[in-house]
Amino acid sequence: MPRQGYSFLVCPDPELLRRRVDALAAGGGMGSAERKVFWGDDAEPLPGAFWEALTQKSLFSTPKTLVLRRAHSLKAEAWDRLDKALSAANSEVWVFLCLEGAWDRGKVPIPAALSKRTLWKHAEKSGWIWQSKGLDDKALRGFVRDWAAAEKIGVEPQVLETLCRALPLDAAALALELDKLALAAGPERRLLAEHAELVQQSEDMDLFALMDALAKGGSPALVWQRVLGNRGESDSLLFPLVGALCREARTLWALLTGDEDVKIHPYVRQLKTPLARRLGKPGLQRLFDLALEADLGVKSGSRKPEQALELLVAELTGVFGAGRAGP
Repeated sequence: MPRQGYSFLVCPDPELLRRRVDALAAGGGMGSAERKVFWGDDAEPLPGAFWEALTQKSLFSTPKTLVLRRAHSLKAEAWDRLDKALSAANSEVWVFLCLEGAWDRGKVPIPAALSKRTLWKHAEKSGWIWQSKGLDDKALRGFVRDWAAAEKIGVEPQVLETLCRALPLDAAALALELDKLALAAGPERRLLAEHAELVQQSEDMDLFALMDALAKGGSPALVWQRVLGNRGESDSLLFPLVGALCREARTLWALLTGDEDVKIHPYVRQLKTPLARRLGKPGLQRLFDLALEADLGVKSGSRKPEQALELLVAELTGVFGAGRAGP
């Protein structure tokens, strides 16, 4: 089926970008295609692996999507190469170019090195550009209203206003809070004004709640960023997350192995034992490995903190998915 070879996604919110990539890929019949992610702010933003994936056709015509995060950081030379390469793109590949610069007074942040090039002008003419400045108060109401309709949850207009005053404007954080509200809606599938009290207000790292939600099949969005706050502060907040992950993994290990030397409150034991059993020893050992990999990756200079964070989130989602109980 004829299809566009690339798309520009202009948005500063990583979770909204992820959702848009998923939606476009699914709509284009590439929802299950192999996905590779590259970073425009890397020392080598377009490595050999990128060009190989873009230009080489597989023997079995295997489709794939290439996601270039933070493409707004690319230099003019990189845009020159992309301009030529994407004019004759591989029909098996869909490239998503993510421009994640901050919006200034509602102005779309298009790099000057890009705006005059053929690939941008062609995308404008073809309707291959999606733009969103992220969630604001108006967009949040629409987001929650659409979510409630999809989940078949009743919410009165005045209740919607109360909830939206409490809900965060970060899409990843919002996804976590909506998962919580979906549970609170109960069998009646209705939200009340008092449910706004359930929205996380503190900056405390409720790591177990997030781990448990993912293990039970909750949204695989970047929910860990709910407890990390501003993504721009990942360099100072990644390590507290790694430390919290190690502490939770040690507690779960003690519960799984019956370590009597570790004092655990009966309520905590009852709450956390099911998750320890779902993950098992292989899953818990993997948690320790991932914490170590994230820590060493940043300290050795091989990864930036924000890259280590997103990789950690993706790997953890896989661990919890493997540990879910069957239906």
